[in-house]
Amino acid sequence: MTAAAGIDVSDLCFTARALAQTHPMTEASHHYRQECLERERRRQPVTELADWAATALLVGYCLRRSEEQRVNDGAFAAAASTGNEIDLDHVTALTESLRLGDPGSVSLLPADVTVAALDRIIGTELDKRNEHLREQLDDASWSELEDYIAWWVIHGYALRASECPKQ
Repeated sequence: MTAAAGIDVSDLCFTARALAQTHPMTEASHHYRQECLERERRRQPVTELADWAATALLVGYCLRRSEEQRVNDGAFAAAASTGNEIDLDHVTALTESLRLGDPGSVSLLPADVTVAALDRIIGTELDKRNEHLREQLDDASWSELEDYIAWWVIHGYALRASECPKQ
């Protein structure tokens, strides 16, 4: 549990993973995820990396949905954008704010809670790959994989944040 507002990070992450099993994305986000998956499959030398990226994006997206449930008992769901297009520039700006700027300007919960939850989700995604892949990669390659998975988790969170901005 984190000290900030008594919010249990484990519970947030559990909710995010549960949501990921329920087709939680808007139509536009779902199509965007599919486009990313197809693009990454063409771009990556190992197509499994694309699948991992798509999963990371989905769980990051669901973490934001988990936050929405905590704030105003899901009132954010009604405010979700119903547009058919993703503003990729906006999503990228939110991604960069989360990674390098001010995560509190994007998160619904206190920034330290959101960052801890993102870290936990990223760690879990990497742990799922550790057993099968770590011994095949040198430290530099593993670090690249860590950065890759982290970016996709954070990007997924930012994708949902672009649909349901802070109010």
